Amino acid sequence: MQIFAPSLIKKSVQILAVTALFSTSSLYAASMTVKVKNNIQWSEEAAFFATNKGNISVYTVDLTPKQYQNLKSVKKGDCIQITAKDQKFENYEGITTIMEFQNAKKVTCK
Repeated sequence: MQIFAPSLIKKSVQILAVTALFSTSSLYAASMTVKVKNNIQWSEEAAFFATNKGNISVYTVDLTPKQYQNLKSVKKGDCIQITAKDQKFENYEGITTIMEFQNAKKVTCK
Protein backbone atom coordinates (compact mmCIF):
# COMPACT_ATOMS: atom_id res chain seq x y z
CA MET A 1 0.00 0.00 0.00
CA GLN A 2 1.34 3.43 -0.97
CA ILE A 3 0.90 6.18 1.55
CA PHE A 4 1.82 8.99 -0.85
CA ALA A 5 1.15 9.07 -4.57
CA PRO A 6 4.23 9.84 -6.73
CA SER A 7 2.54 12.94 -8.16
CA LEU A 8 1.91 14.29 -4.65
CA ILE A 9 5.57 13.79 -3.70
CA LYS A 10 6.70 15.51 -6.91
CA LYS A 11 4.34 18.44 -6.26
CA SER A 12 5.58 18.73 -2.65
CA VAL A 13 9.21 18.80 -3.78
CA GLN A 14 8.39 21.54 -6.32
CA ILE A 15 6.66 23.64 -3.67
CA LEU A 16 9.60 23.21 -1.29
CA ALA A 17 12.05 24.21 -4.03
CA VAL A 18 10.09 27.38 -4.83
CA THR A 19 9.75 28.23 -1.13
CA ALA A 20 13.49 27.76 -0.61
CA LEU A 21 14.23 29.97 -3.60
CA PHE A 22 12.07 32.83 -2.31
CA SER A 23 13.26 32.57 1.27
CA THR A 24 16.90 32.48 0.14
CA SER A 25 16.50 35.56 -2.06
CA SER A 26 14.95 37.53 0.78
CA LEU A 27 17.81 36.51 3.09
CA TYR A 28 20.26 38.27 0.81
CA ALA A 29 18.25 41.46 0.34
CA ALA A 30 19.45 44.67 1.95
CA SER A 31 17.12 47.23 3.50
CA MET A 32 17.32 50.52 5.33
CA THR A 33 14.81 52.93 6.81
CA VAL A 34 15.23 56.62 5.97
CA LYS A 35 13.36 59.93 6.07
CA VAL A 36 13.18 61.60 2.66
CA LYS A 37 14.36 65.25 2.68
CA ASN A 38 13.36 66.23 -0.87
CA ASN A 39 11.22 64.98 -3.74
CA ILE A 40 12.87 62.55 -6.13
CA GLN A 41 14.84 64.00 -9.02
CA TRP A 42 14.85 61.80 -12.13
CA SER A 43 17.43 61.34 -14.88
CA GLU A 44 17.42 58.91 -17.82
CA GLU A 45 18.89 56.09 -15.76
CA ALA A 46 18.46 56.98 -12.10
CA ALA A 47 16.40 58.55 -9.35
CA PHE A 48 18.12 60.74 -6.74
CA PHE A 49 16.95 61.97 -3.35
CA ALA A 50 18.39 63.22 -0.06
CA THR A 51 17.59 61.48 3.23
CA ASN A 52 18.50 61.75 6.89
CA LYS A 53 21.16 59.09 6.18
CA GLY A 54 22.69 60.76 3.13
CA ASN A 55 21.98 60.93 -0.57
CA ILE A 56 20.53 57.93 -2.40
CA SER A 57 20.79 57.04 -6.08
CA VAL A 58 18.56 54.30 -7.52
CA TYR A 59 19.36 52.72 -10.89
CA THR A 60 16.00 52.78 -12.71
CA VAL A 61 16.62 51.30 -16.16
CA ASP A 62 15.18 47.83 -15.50
CA LEU A 63 12.37 48.75 -13.10
CA THR A 64 9.02 47.07 -13.58
CA PRO A 65 6.00 49.38 -13.91
CA LYS A 66 5.03 48.45 -10.33
CA GLN A 67 8.50 49.31 -8.99
CA TYR A 68 8.46 52.61 -10.91
CA GLN A 69 5.06 53.58 -9.46
CA ASN A 70 6.25 52.53 -6.01
CA LEU A 71 9.34 54.74 -6.22
CA LYS A 72 7.42 57.59 -7.87
CA SER A 73 5.02 57.72 -4.89
CA VAL A 74 7.83 58.66 -2.47
CA LYS A 75 7.58 62.31 -1.40
CA LYS A 76 9.49 64.76 0.79
CA GLY A 77 8.85 64.00 4.47
CA ASP A 78 8.01 60.32 3.92
CA CYS A 79 9.72 57.70 6.03
CA ILE A 80 10.41 54.66 3.90
CA GLN A 81 12.04 51.29 4.17
CA ILE A 82 14.03 50.76 0.99
CA THR A 83 14.76 47.20 -0.02
CA ALA A 84 17.31 46.19 -2.63
CA LYS A 85 17.89 42.78 -4.13
CA ASP A 86 21.62 43.30 -3.55
CA GLN A 87 23.21 41.85 -0.43
CA LYS A 88 24.37 45.30 0.62
CA PHE A 89 24.14 48.96 -0.31
CA GLU A 90 27.14 50.51 -2.01
CA ASN A 91 28.30 53.83 -0.56
CA TYR A 92 30.71 56.05 -2.46
CA GLU A 93 31.56 59.61 -1.41
CA GLY A 94 28.41 59.95 0.67
CA ILE A 95 26.02 58.59 -1.98
CA THR A 96 24.31 55.27 -1.40
CA THR A 97 23.78 53.52 -4.73
CA ILE A 98 21.05 50.94 -5.21
CA MET A 99 21.62 48.98 -8.40
CA GLU A 100 18.79 46.46 -7.94
CA PHE A 101 15.86 48.32 -6.37
CA GLN A 102 13.12 46.06 -5.07
CA ASN A 103 10.69 48.17 -3.02
CA ALA A 104 10.13 51.36 -1.02
CA LYS A 105 7.57 50.79 1.72
CA LYS A 106 6.19 53.78 3.62
CA VAL A 107 6.63 53.35 7.38
CA THR A 108 5.86 55.41 10.49
CA CYS A 109 8.50 58.04 11.23
CA LYS A 110 10.26 57.61 14.57
